[in-house]
Amino acid sequence: MTRRHSSNDESQNFTKLDNDYVRNTDRAINRKQQARKRKMRRIVFFAIVPVIIIALLLNVLSHQNETLAAKEKSKKEANRHLTELKEEQDTLNLKIKQLQDDEYIAKLLRKEYYLSEKGEIIFIIPDKEDKKDD
Repeated sequence: MTRRHSSNDESQNFTKLDNDYVRNTDRAINRKQQARKRKMRRIVFFAIVPVIIIALLLNVLSHQNETLAAKEKSKKEANRHLTELKEEQDTLNLKIKQLQDDEYIAKLLRKEYYLSEKGEIIFIIPDKEDKKDD
């Protein structure tokens, strides 16, 4: 008749033999278990490390994209400002050329300061806006 024992009873009722075969078998089992542990560690390492590296690279890439977008925006603003400055420079260069012309200066003085040449009479005609104010 066979008696069944619970798992606690089995460990108490049986003792290991202490001979070379059992020791060699235990060592082989331990080596297999250690090899499985090392294999699992390698698998975990080679699965987690690339994921971490990829995450870091994606983070750097997104940061570079943000920086690039900000620099593009500032570049557009600088180009717009440069265009405005070039237009202003062109107008000022034209003004310089005009101010070097004696005829233009005379015309400007007559217009702004009501200066006249000899024998010339200046008539001041009020603007339409001045009539509306009265």
